[in-house]
Amino acid sequence: MDCDSEKKSPGLSRQGYLGSAAALVSGAGKVAAATAPAAQASTLPSIANDEDLERALPALSNWGRWGADDQLGTLNFISANTLLAAAALIRTGRVVPLGREFSTATPELRNFDYRMVRYQDALPEEAGCYDIVGMTCHGFAVTHVDALCHIFTPEGRQGMYNGYSVHDVTPGGALRLGIEHVGAVGIVGRGVLLDVAEAKGVPLPLGSAIMPEDLEAAERLHGVQAGEGDILFVRKGAGSRNTYRSGTGLHAACLPWLRERRVAVPSSDSDSDAHLPIPGFKRWTEPMHMVAIPYMGMTLLDHTELDDLAAACAAEGRWTIFVTAAPWRFKGATGSAVNPLAMF
Repeated sequence: MDCDSEKKSPGLSRQGYLGSAAALVSGAGKVAAATAPAAQASTLPSIANDEDLERALPALSNWGRWGADDQLGTLNFISANTLLAAAALIRTGRVVPLGREFSTATPELRNFDYRMVRYQDALPEEAGCYDIVGMTCHGFAVTHVDALCHIFTPEGRQGMYNGYSVHDVTPGGALRLGIEHVGAVGIVGRGVLLDVAEAKGVPLPLGSAIMPEDLEAAERLHGVQAGEGDILFVRKGAGSRNTYRSGTGLHAACLPWLRERRVAVPSSDSDSDAHLPIPGFKRWTEPMHMVAIPYMGMTLLDHTELDDLAAACAAEGRWTIFVTAAPWRFKGATGSAVNPLAMF
């Protein structure tokens, strides 16, 4: 887990490869608490640029929606009813791992340190081995979950999700919004695969952005619809070729769509943001992280392996599955490497 000071160099931040994070313009105003049910997409402004996104922030925000003390955000959409319905999707017993396999030789591992220790003690002691691992779980090399403390509002001026102060992030870990809250409930429920790459007929070119109409075209292709409490997987087809320097992601226009559908956890075969920034967005260069996490309270599941899942869905003839992912219960951590499992 990384814990940098408030005055850290932009080069040390998550956007170090892309430049410093943009500040919230003064006209954006304070984000209003969203205590009403999810707004219909038609009532929200379209988002084509920075200015549109800033005007939409009050409508997108989930601050206060589940109370002033909430630390789960959209995971609140996963209920006993959605869990029971999802469990009924397990019919054949087929299991597909969604975690990205990695090793000491995997490119772009961040702050990675590994040591294997072998011991062969004489009886009556045991013989065996153990390893020592140090790493930053964020980045493109590892499938991981982003805790809600991971991304602040721009420059931390409005704090973190639900108004928690950035001063709650200490050298010893985050006092609020740490990964332990996700670990306590898990990411468990109905998974929905929207195969945008299949709907378009080819893997999307790196750097391109997916629009809401692309998501809906993928829904129509396989007769599925994302809904409340779902774990949404968006396949773009590039997989591990996505990087900070060039990657495919969701356009900011998808944020109202995700909010309207009450998606619990969005995921994709990248980090869900387009790299480099798409035209019109010079300040909000990574809306899925800069807005979905601190304003909408969305726990992101980054870099899932979806090619095998797509093949299994085609073989099974259905694109909804039971999904489970259990982040570690490391109090105050900003995220967790994880291997989600899809079950048919």
